[in-house]
Amino acid sequence: MQVNTVLDRNIICPIKVFEMDDISTIATLVTTVSVVVGVVFALLELRHLTGTRKTEIIMKIYDKFGSKEMVEAVNKVGASKFESIEDYRDKYGFTEAVEVAVLFEGIGVLLEQNLIDIKMADKLFGPTINSLWERIQPLICAMRKGLNEPFFFSHFEYLINRLSEYRKN
Repeated sequence: MQVNTVLDRNIICPIKVFEMDDISTIATLVTTVSVVVGVVFALLELRHLTGTRKTEIIMKIYDKFGSKEMVEAVNKVGASKFESIEDYRDKYGFTEAVEVAVLFEGIGVLLEQNLIDIKMADKLFGPTINSLWERIQPLICAMRKGLNEPFFFSHFEYLINRLSEYRKN
């Protein structure tokens, strides 16, 4: 960079004359800063969209949870009293129990894949999940044994375990 001076009313003022290398360096710096600002903005926007998407997913599930059919299934399962899987089958059938288990299995899968927020799942479904798990767990264990499928509804169980851990903290 070259510095020239100009005499103006007996005051000497330095005037910087930029050479092509200096202009190229400044342009590179401006471009770099612009790219960094753009990346930061994109990451912030992506984070916001991810949060919005997680909320949207859990609210769609919650809407299903509040449907007439699901409320009836939850009430039937929650009020069930039985001695064995056969006793349950004879008194209630498995339709509602499976419907409830499938819903919470799906929530467990979404939680495992980090597609929903555990805090939101706990606030929306928390106490209900635990009481339903207590009712359904013996049925699920019997189904696992009878079907020889040790992971049958394993994501429902995963959901229960993660919620227990979350509540401890």
